[in-house]
Amino acid sequence: KASVDLLAAAEPFAKNWQRCVGSGHMLLGTRADWQSQLALAVNELGFGAIRGHGLLDDDMGVLPAKGRLEFYNVDQVFDAVHALRLRPVVELSFTPAALVACGKAGEQPCDYAFGGSGAYKGLAMPPDSFAEWEGLVASVAEHLVGRYGLDAVSEWHFEVWNELWGVPFPEPYMRLYNASARGLKSVSPRLRVGGPATMALEEVEPFVAACRASSTPVDFVSSHLYPTSPICDTNATARDPDCFAHKVLSASDAVHKAGLPFFLTEYNNGLGDSSRDDASAAAFVVRNVGLLASVDLVSWWTFSDIFEEAWMASAPFHNGYGLMTVHGIRKPAWRAFEMLASLGDYRLPVSGNVSPADGSSTVSLLATRPQGSGGGALKGPLGGSRRLWDAAGQSQGHVVLLLSNFHRNRSACTAQNVSLAVIHRSDATLPPTARAFRVDEAHANPLAEWHRQGQPIYPDSSQLSKLHDASRVRLAEAVPLHRLSPTQSVMHFTMPPFSVLKLEL
Repeated sequence: KASVDLLAAAEPFAKNWQRCVGSGHMLLGTRADWQSQLALAVNELGFGAIRGHGLLDDDMGVLPAKGRLEFYNVDQVFDAVHALRLRPVVELSFTPAALVACGKAGEQPCDYAFGGSGAYKGLAMPPDSFAEWEGLVASVAEHLVGRYGLDAVSEWHFEVWNELWGVPFPEPYMRLYNASARGLKSVSPRLRVGGPATMALEEVEPFVAACRASSTPVDFVSSHLYPTSPICDTNATARDPDCFAHKVLSASDAVHKAGLPFFLTEYNNGLGDSSRDDASAAAFVVRNVGLLASVDLVSWWTFSDIFEEAWMASAPFHNGYGLMTVHGIRKPAWRAFEMLASLGDYRLPVSGNVSPADGSSTVSLLATRPQGSGGGALKGPLGGSRRLWDAAGQSQGHVVLLLSNFHRNRSACTAQNVSLAVIHRSDATLPPTARAFRVDEAHANPLAEWHRQGQPIYPDSSQLSKLHDASRVRLAEAVPLHRLSPTQSVMHFTMPPFSVLKLEL
């Protein structure tokens, strides 16, 4: 049982999940299909920034040799990004070969990220000279400012390195960070720099302390976490169904106490056996968005399966990190972000046996209404036009209820019968039904269609058309709204395991 109170004061709902989304390494951004899929992600899901690895990798060709700078590939990527009015999180990684003596006789071995597979050519090693690194960062920043303007680039965020690969904290990471900060700020003090972009929320507070101790500029603090991390599998945390969110909130709160914003620049529903191809990813997204509202930025890894770390995969569904397959099939998690994008700008309070009110429940509930007393219909394929009335008798516009049924332990997530009460004015004019849109095993499930097709690695145009069609979110049903009293109505419905349900009133 749960309830949503339309008469209670609503709070502004910051859509922090839209502020950034991840990609693979930046050379992918020179591809037409990558750029096309990014445009879809921006237009349909509302993402405002992009982050990816390897801007300075040798595959990008920025520093072919000392003293020679080439920005053609950089421009190919950021021209597309800038045209979409995105404000990227620019990861400063990895070290060009020109700045590291390795691989030749008498030198140290070269340590390439992911073994240098495919076109991924980034050295996960510190530069031999941090002064040369500082100069490289300054040259990159100067070029970007010259091409896109200081007003634009000053709204970007420059993040130093990724997960301490080959560059441990505190040293030599802090030397790398300090050199990066000096290089950026030498171009303009308005350029924003941060780190340490660690895995599993490591070294967040020590990084802030190290910056303060050395008076090094820091404009934001970033880290990563996946729910399959070992920190959520200890004796103390394994029983916490929302360990992921609780750990992120703890790190975010610590950074906020230091007066800085916290960015979760990588997350998804987990590595290993977790699935990014089925509805469990969608259910994870919706549940955790409701819990992580106080975090300044959360960035899903990644928007597309056009992705290369251990070579490029061809199969439409291979449990890739992306919200969309290499062929542009929208996965269930894409549909979850699409539903989230249609939520209103004000969040209504909920109570009862649902998260976040009850963390032990596998069912979560987000309730929103649009901004302003005038209300109005939501735009997009999931929009509608019905109106309710708030306590002052003014139109609230479209009330949207977004539910998820999720648990980190698959065996603990079972079908749930939900009784949802709606508290409203006694003179409210209510629709007889709520429009229901579902993402689950039976709805918006292109993976199931692919299995029905025999799992073709290289689907033809007819098969792709059917996969696109299977991915669509359609009106699933009309849920009756029963008036129990002048000020309370109720709906009854079922939430299958690992499912998302959007109700429009």
